[in-house]
Amino acid sequence: MTDHEIRIALVLNGGVSLAVWMGGVTHELDLIRRASGSSSAPGPQPYDEVLAERWRELCRRGEENRRVVVDVIAGTSAGGLNGSLLATAISNGSTLDPDGEHGPWLRQKWVGLGSLEVGKLVPSTGQKSTSVLDGKYFLQELDSLLKGVVDAGETAAEEPVTLFVTASGLGVQQFEAKDAAGQRFVVPDHRYLFAFTSENAATYDGSKRAFSVADKNGLNDTKLLARAARASASFPAAFGPVLETPNLADSPPRVQPSNAGSGAWLVDGGVLDNAPFGPVLDVVARRPVAGRASRYVLYVVPSAGIGSASTALPEAKEPSWRVAALSAVQFPREVDFRSDVEQLERLLLEADASWSDTQRLFDRCMKQSVERDRLQAAAKALQPTYSRGRAAGGVWEAVTVASHDQSTVLDAATALSEEEVDEILGTDHPWVPDPDGSTAPLRNDAEGNPSWLWGTGAAERVVRLILRSLRNQISEAPREQRAELERRLKAASDALLKTQAVRDALTEQLTAADLDLSPAGGAEAVAVGLNDIFTDLQIQRALGDTFADLIAAVGRDLVETALEVEIVSRCTSARTPQQRSAPFQFLRLGPDIPLPLLDDQPEGSIANNLKDRILYGSQVGHFGAFGAADWRRWDWLMGRLHCVAHLGAMLGADENWIRETQRQVLKAEDWRVEAVAERVQRLAQDFPMGAGLGALTTMRNELNQSDEGRATTKGLADRMVDVSSGLGPQVGDWVKAMAGRKDKPGSWLLQCARWFTEPARQSVWTRLVRGAKVTPAKRPLVFEQWLPVVGIVLGVALLVVAGLVEQSAVRIIAAVLAGVVLAATAVLGAVTWYVRRARRRIQAWVERRMPEISPASRNR
Repeated sequence: MTDHEIRIALVLNGGVSLAVWMGGVTHELDLIRRASGSSSAPGPQPYDEVLAERWRELCRRGEENRRVVVDVIAGTSAGGLNGSLLATAISNGSTLDPDGEHGPWLRQKWVGLGSLEVGKLVPSTGQKSTSVLDGKYFLQELDSLLKGVVDAGETAAEEPVTLFVTASGLGVQQFEAKDAAGQRFVVPDHRYLFAFTSENAATYDGSKRAFSVADKNGLNDTKLLARAARASASFPAAFGPVLETPNLADSPPRVQPSNAGSGAWLVDGGVLDNAPFGPVLDVVARRPVAGRASRYVLYVVPSAGIGSASTALPEAKEPSWRVAALSAVQFPREVDFRSDVEQLERLLLEADASWSDTQRLFDRCMKQSVERDRLQAAAKALQPTYSRGRAAGGVWEAVTVASHDQSTVLDAATALSEEEVDEILGTDHPWVPDPDGSTAPLRNDAEGNPSWLWGTGAAERVVRLILRSLRNQISEAPREQRAELERRLKAASDALLKTQAVRDALTEQLTAADLDLSPAGGAEAVAVGLNDIFTDLQIQRALGDTFADLIAAVGRDLVETALEVEIVSRCTSARTPQQRSAPFQFLRLGPDIPLPLLDDQPEGSIANNLKDRILYGSQVGHFGAFGAADWRRWDWLMGRLHCVAHLGAMLGADENWIRETQRQVLKAEDWRVEAVAERVQRLAQDFPMGAGLGALTTMRNELNQSDEGRATTKGLADRMVDVSSGLGPQVGDWVKAMAGRKDKPGSWLLQCARWFTEPARQSVWTRLVRGAKVTPAKRPLVFEQWLPVVGIVLGVALLVVAGLVEQSAVRIIAAVLAGVVLAATAVLGAVTWYVRRARRRIQAWVERRMPEISPASRNR
């Protein structure tokens, strides 16, 4: 039985209460990777033993021993939370299920955290906070979760893992660009990216011409990781922003932006289109593989899948401004997923274009001597052209790296003229070969030591070409030939690690250098600066030794052919940026996949039509799973079932295997098929397409079925009123006066507003929380019921006085006063009548749109 690694780069994208569904997905992924791993991997809990055995059996079907390896993880928002937990488990030889006394450990944590208990995640009444939920408490809980995973580690990690966590920075965030006329301008960019890795990558010391591997695990610092994950999940208003500490701003862990200082305030990474596929695939391409492997990019996103599309609105008439405005507000949401899909499509094309044609040429030349002769002749003829291209490209790459905080692609000045290229080639440079037609990989220096004269970019591309060829050969070779191929593949992987270490050292030096093409003679000055760096780092000798070892392991013919392919394929690509790419297959994991366990139930078709609405977390702006603990347990169950369906299909399982495995998940989670079918029916009834406020009503009804739920609802509503001050002190005072349960405004105007809104406020609170106590508003004196009566009595009295007294002056004054009093009383009466009518009408409007609380729960 031969080994075959199934390597997964996991990208999780989703927010708020969808964390529970993603938790179920990551739990199942963790179970798969442990079940398919070595015997030293942490074992499953008793309720998952049958599932683990099924995954193990599936991975060992046929003549292959397939091992599922999750080695790259990227998370945004709620995905950042679950991704951080999974990466911590992998890097510490641990598990996401260390304590199964009451069921899956991670399920317990998400069900508990999602309860929004007052005094914990929901701050107590009167506690000062700038957001609805308590970010400090959440940060402490995240740190505790991560520490729990670290402490459960009992074995050494089998594989390194790299984690990317995204965030969005507040304030002024931008980089500088320059157009073809030399005009500088700034481009706003609020994306933040943090990286944590347990990979012991090779480093290169140019002064000693020595390579070393440092033992490190950036995922052990749980406090730093918790802060990054908390920042990524800082949904605006729900959680307050997170301050980027100096430790978090260091490089690593911060990858982007590279030129900003610490002290930024960070919010949810999902605010912007921020799924970092580029960095993920760069790590994928850098990661060494010493045997047969298949690469998948697994994109976990709770999108709705396939549906019908129409350009027409349901109504035939022109939409109102409200419909247009709400649509415009929601359109940015589509940018995230659409941009992710477009970026993935582009990266797939780039990966294919960067290796498939050259790879086919290389493999063909290795098999056919005639093709090899043609390639060799073409490479010798094109080598001077290649040399000129690399002279221009080397300068351009150096300036681009040195100007890492700027965009130079738009600047036409970075394109070298023919005269500048001639000037560079007029002298010797250690990073560009002489245009003499030679295609020899190595040349001996004056002391007889091997030297690589083709630069670092060419070195990496040549090694990658050899690596891909060897991987393809392993997958097709007979068993008796695989040991030798694996030895050669190991040597090529070692060469790649060293080449990358040299390039990293070069990039570090270039980043600190001051290279500019603007002054006269700038190109030659850049070339000289590049020479100094190459000489200081002894790059020619270091790569010369690396390639001498590679030639000894795989043969000179293989290296020479790869270099000839490099010359022919890149001779006209002077300014093509270095692209690390590796072939991969894309797999989306979403909630819209059919559930085979319901195939023999009529609810199976209903479940298929629900798509993402099968999750409570997709309702109420993705806050829906907070409604009840049972709702969170359902979303967790769905996460596991959906993962079984997607990953089972990826590993070649048939529908019967998936159906039976999903039934085993039900047993592990203590669910019955009949209960699942019944819940699907309820979901279809409670959350129809376009449910809108109906979904919020269902969530409210569920919360009101328990003392805990009522306390949560009341606490959340109180917090939303309290944090209204964030819109401005005066706005906050008005909101508290009109909507607060116990507010006692100080000003007369706010007292009037509170009294005016009292009937509506009473209706809102009694229909929001059963038994809510609302402090009565003090009636303003001007609206006292007895005031018109007093006015009438006083007016009549004045009229009597005017009729009885004999002095004309007194009679006139009394009559005028009577008229004024009676007129004022009439106006006051009319105003009072209108205000009382308006209060009743507003109350009736609220009650029409806010149904009463349902007397019983349907979901417990």
